[in-house]
Amino acid sequence: MRELALATKVSNKEIIDFLYANIQSKIDFCKTIITRYNDNNFSYLLFACEEKFVEPCEMILREVIIDYIESVYKLNYLKQKIKNPLSNSLAFNAYIKVLALFDKSTDESALGKILIFNQTFFVDSFLEFRLNPLKKHWNNLAELSSDNLTMFNSATFIDIIRFLINTMDNLVYKVKVICDGEHFSIYNMKNKNEKIKKIAECKNSTELITNVLNSCPSYIDIYINGDNSYEAVSFLSNVFTNRLKIFMKN
Repeated sequence: MRELALATKVSNKEIIDFLYANIQSKIDFCKTIITRYNDNNFSYLLFACEEKFVEPCEMILREVIIDYIESVYKLNYLKQKIKNPLSNSLAFNAYIKVLALFDKSTDESALGKILIFNQTFFVDSFLEFRLNPLKKHWNNLAELSSDNLTMFNSATFIDIIRFLINTMDNLVYKVKVICDGEHFSIYNMKNKNEKIKKIAECKNSTELITNVLNSCPSYIDIYINGDNSYEAVSFLSNVFTNRLKIFMKN
């Protein structure tokens, strides 16, 4: 059996929470034993698997750590660096999300080369020190955005987001959104022949937009009640234009 531990400071245990939630379902085929615990200073996620499963398990761990860096860490980093020039925080959060996704392949390539596991992988140290070359790239991205955003109004902001979306590779064929009051359920279809499956439950407009953008769909179907007006649906309709259809629920 081979053992491996991921560790963060207790103050950053939300990182371990994210990794644990996203690794469990993916790593099951490896017959891996997973456990977690805290001591006085660190939060640990421990793995034990047979030697023949070490390589596929490490591949999954690498994918989930990269997902955390791209979907959480980089997003928060850019938000700290770029000031919101608009009163509309929904549009700004969507812009930051798209900006983080726009050069995703660059991040994945760089991270794949430096994510090397030893017996205990300290996530905090990796984020603090090993990401410095990527952070320089992100800083340039943030500086370029900050210089230009001051000239944008709300309409131009939407145009920029639409342009970035249209230049990105689509990850799924279609996303379907069911609106129920302030609650949203998102389903995806990776291709025309695959069954639809739920991918997210969203409690507000920001979560809805973030999850839809994260899927980079070719098409979006949204089902709403006729007597409800949704800011997020209006925003997505303006961004995806003829790639989005709205249906009234029965």
